[in-house]
Amino acid sequence: MRFGGQEQPVYPALSALLGGDDDKVGKILRVFYRSAWKDLERLEQLASAGQWYPAMNLANRIAIGCRQIGEDAAAERFTFQATMAIERARADAAAGSGAFARLFQNARRELVDVLDRAAAYVAFAEPEA
Repeated sequence: MRFGGQEQPVYPALSALLGGDDDKVGKILRVFYRSAWKDLERLEQLASAGQWYPAMNLANRIAIGCRQIGEDAAAERFTFQATMAIERARADAAAGSGAFARLFQNARRELVDVLDRAAAYVAFAEPEA
């Protein structure tokens, strides 16, 4: 991506860590993308079953993955929103997973935005056939 006439990596910390190798950045982002989607689906299943502790662990794992690719701000927002949703739903056992679903919408949207950015980068970085 060009900024001010100079090429700037979309994921600067990850790119620097990998020596500016776009192929490696793409591979890491593909793995992150697949893993984070699976984790998100599993987190929602755990919440549906009222398994709040494993859901919280999975939310933290997702946030760590976001930080590893340089999405620190999104990781903070996701962690805050997911924690709030889990804690409130756990505290209000009568509302349970229904409360979680309502409260988790913002956290889910935050993560989907991160996944969309990763997917856009990977599609952009794909070598042309």
